[in-house]
Amino acid sequence: MQKINTILFDLDGTLVDSNQLLIDSFEQTFKYFFPKSKYTKQDYINMIGPTLEETFSILEKNKNNVREMINYFRHFYLKNEYQYIKIYPNLIETLKKLKKLNFQLGIVTTKFKESALPSIKHFNLDKYMDVYVFLDDVKKPKPSAEPIIYAKNRLVNPKEIIIVGDNPSDILAGKNANILTCGVEWSLKKDILKTTNPDFWIFDFNELIPIIKKFNKEVL
Repeated sequence: MQKINTILFDLDGTLVDSNQLLIDSFEQTFKYFFPKSKYTKQDYINMIGPTLEETFSILEKNKNNVREMINYFRHFYLKNEYQYIKIYPNLIETLKKLKKLNFQLGIVTTKFKESALPSIKHFNLDKYMDVYVFLDDVKKPKPSAEPIIYAKNRLVNPKEIIIVGDNPSDILAGKNANILTCGVEWSLKKDILKTTNPDFWIFDFNELIPIIKKFNKEVL
């Protein structure tokens, strides 16, 4: 194994706490399109992670209706984005330190660029990122290895890579791409996330650098 010099992050639920907004966006979308159906908060939590097309296509077979649902969801999300979302504790401090240590950083998300960029720019995360992988960029999203490979091909000499995520698809994408993985304690799907057996686990972003330093020291 080589030293870790590249860290990829999922966006929603990992860097940005948008969970409640995602839940409310699902709830409003289903109330509008399926007013007689009843879904619980846990149902909406289970929908977080896959692409909207994947989620809505399970319940609605008409592709035009699926597109309408996606548009409705996005409109509600974007309208309410800055009232809801925040970043997780110690994130910016960690990103600053990682850049000073010359790590390459990237975001790999199942959102389209148009939907992902507003929160990335709002919190100035773009100051620290070397690569982005949006849903527009790949044919197969996480848990496929394709998004990781896409990022890898656009970085300068990535040696050992680690992906940090809150969703099982993040960890599985990492494993499928044969890179290291790190789960986060603040995941809404923590129990399921643990079953994917990530290589590392953090309770706070301030634990990430010590973990990486320890790993890099041991591979000398």
